[in-house]
Amino acid sequence: MGLKRLFALVVVLMVAGLGGLWAYETGRTYQIAVGAGPRSGQAFKLMTALQEVIRRHNPEITLEVYETRGSLENSLLMARGAVQFATTQADLASTPAARMVAELYPDTFQLIVRPDSKINNIGDLAGKRLALPPEKSGEFKSFWFLASHYGLKRQDVEIVTGTEKTTDWVFLNGDVDALFRIRAPGDEALLDLIDKVDGRILPIRQASALQLRQPALRAGTLPVGSYRGQPPVPASDLPTVAVKLLLAVRAEVPDSVVRAITSLLFERRRELISFEPLAGSITEPKRADGTFLPIHPGAQSFYDRDQPSFLQENAEPIALIVSVIVVLASLLLQLASYRRKKAMDRFNIELLLLSDKARHADSLETIDRCDAELSDFVPRIVAATQSGQISAEQFDMFHFTYDTVEDAIRDRETQLLRTKPTPATKQPRRTNQRRAAKGKAV
Repeated sequence: MGLKRLFALVVVLMVAGLGGLWAYETGRTYQIAVGAGPRSGQAFKLMTALQEVIRRHNPEITLEVYETRGSLENSLLMARGAVQFATTQADLASTPAARMVAELYPDTFQLIVRPDSKINNIGDLAGKRLALPPEKSGEFKSFWFLASHYGLKRQDVEIVTGTEKTTDWVFLNGDVDALFRIRAPGDEALLDLIDKVDGRILPIRQASALQLRQPALRAGTLPVGSYRGQPPVPASDLPTVAVKLLLAVRAEVPDSVVRAITSLLFERRRELISFEPLAGSITEPKRADGTFLPIHPGAQSFYDRDQPSFLQENAEPIALIVSVIVVLASLLLQLASYRRKKAMDRFNIELLLLSDKARHADSLETIDRCDAELSDFVPRIVAATQSGQISAEQFDMFHFTYDTVEDAIRDRETQLLRTKPTPATKQPRRTNQRRAAKGKAV
């Protein structure tokens, strides 16, 4: 098979392979599971909105939203590979498999108390009854981080834990004095509780001090009237502790899938807001906020979409490098061509000298030696071609020179046989020897 045919075959195979890969990728569908917290929570509602937007605009991806106990369970599920995406609080320890997609919205620590509880600050919780989310939830862990800062211990507070529905019921029934949740301001479920019992929201101060121990925490504010305008609840801006809720993904999820979902979060924001207003708070991740999860390459490629590419940023130096490479390659090709020409010139000079020797030969013995020398050229020229010392085109030219020299030898042989005939018994031997040598050369 010639080099041109081999090259053409390689190109065809490459094109076919790339076409097959493109067809496979474009026709492939992805099943994605996301752990989204309690069904009544804001994160679950936002992920359900994202599920609908994906269904409308990207049918290659199917997003399944699963109810969980909250951020901590979501992180554990993602670590085990049970879900690929998860909503999680920024203050929770992350699994090595986790990568960040986006910051969804700021959650705030909220402590709701009954009007008859006589609780005015966190320290007053000592000796009281408190409803908390399940022990394996991020909210449960975050509360005890907060309580430890104020010197409260487990034995100081009577705790009732359970699902959101269970803790709501015991709070409404008066079985507990207070209830702790981490929610965005204006959460509808908390508004319902506040309205039914005329509950109060306590300020949570010293957020900056808490941030010294947990960099992901921030000072936050519950704006006046977040839950009711008249009379306003809260009656004034309340200080509290805020923590970002993140959308995380396992590292091995394909970049194309993560980029597609990230683009929907931002480019279909208006549509998402129509389902869940908190979608308006979705932002690009910021490492400076104390969130140390690495960003998934698929999400990063979306965030970098408006930035100049590496080639655009380095166009001039790349052009210079390419120019230098082209010049060097040209010089190398010229040098190789020069070396092959010199090698072929040496062969041609030898053949010309052999031709001259044959034309001036004064005996058939000299002709025999010229025949032998000519025959030796064939293996030498073949070896030189195989080693790259001469090109295939030069090898083809060798046949012309070879035939010219052979003709000169035969012409001089004919002349000698006419002028110096040999005994009849010896002439056939010499003729056979020359024929054998010539046949070997050819």
